[in-house]
Amino acid sequence: MKAYAIVLAAGKGLRAGQKQNKMFARLAGKTPLEYSLKACRRAGCFDGVVIVCQPQEIERAKAIGREIFPDACYVAGGATRQESAYAGLKALPADADIAAIHDGARCFIRPELFVRCIESCKQYGSGVAGRRCTDTVKVVDGEDCFVKTLNRDELILVETPQVFMYREILEAYEQAFAQNYTGTDDASLMERMGKQVKLVESQGENFKLTMPGDFARGERHLQREQAMRIGQGYDIHALVSGRPLILGGVHIPHETGLAGHSDADALVHALIDALLGAAAMGDIGELFPDTDPAYKGADSMALLAQVKQLLDAENWQIDNVDATLFLEKPKMQPYKTVIRDTLAKALGLKVDQINIKAKTAEKFGAVGRQEAIAASVTCLLHR
Repeated sequence: MKAYAIVLAAGKGLRAGQKQNKMFARLAGKTPLEYSLKACRRAGCFDGVVIVCQPQEIERAKAIGREIFPDACYVAGGATRQESAYAGLKALPADADIAAIHDGARCFIRPELFVRCIESCKQYGSGVAGRRCTDTVKVVDGEDCFVKTLNRDELILVETPQVFMYREILEAYEQAFAQNYTGTDDASLMERMGKQVKLVESQGENFKLTMPGDFARGERHLQREQAMRIGQGYDIHALVSGRPLILGGVHIPHETGLAGHSDADALVHALIDALLGAAAMGDIGELFPDTDPAYKGADSMALLAQVKQLLDAENWQIDNVDATLFLEKPKMQPYKTVIRDTLAKALGLKVDQINIKAKTAEKFGAVGRQEAIAASVTCLLHR
């Protein structure tokens, strides 16, 4: 089934106290639109995206979106959210099965929430993000006096994304406009048609930038999320005859190679452990146990690619990698550049973010006796 995201970015931001559309304000150096689009990209569940913005801001939105979604569709929004969402729905291709409508101002969304809402839609026909109310909620009269206490166990604070089967939500919008009905969200239009709307409980902060205080809250949130993490990894493998020597994904001519369940690339194994350690995701043995026949002779670069996907899903960015190889032979100087290039390409980094060093053990221990090769890696991540 093909799923498309509709990111609403056509607001004016008047209540937010901004002198411009709040979607183009700056939060920790980036715009809310950029954060929202990157979350859509990292979710990995969308076949395309439609960005709805004010007509005069389409080029401005393209300048932000082209690096994230090169094939994104840009459409002009209307005077209300309902008009903008409808414009986005009409812009979806005919082969669309699922539409995920998301307020771009909810730019702190975790990618996994998109995934869970899409999966809910596939199973139940809808998936709307929201969280249960934990406060006591009361009804007041015209003089702000309490007159009734509501049952908070029945109350949900609704968020976005709101995900539905495309044809059904399009029909709900067309019916609403035909009957001059205005809803506060997409789910309300489905409810009035008697359609089931399924809750998907959000986790983490998925608040919306609405008032001036929300921007200060957003800055604090991003400072916490973007905290730097250091990871360290170490691996050692015995040198044996009849095995290829592979280090950093590069085949190196040598009379012996490294023994192991996989291709025994000690450098990549240490790198994987460093990345997993920084992100608090365990270690290589937990993810790819050597007791599992599936990893017999496995390409360590393929395992590294899987780890990179895990980091991307949790919004982790790699700042740099510093690696040290411990070996007597062969001399690594001729291979450092190609190893840096190989790892940089695999991790989506620039070459100057990767450093490779090589040290001998001065003939001490297993490394010094040319019985083994070891690797140590340190990395820095931020969210």
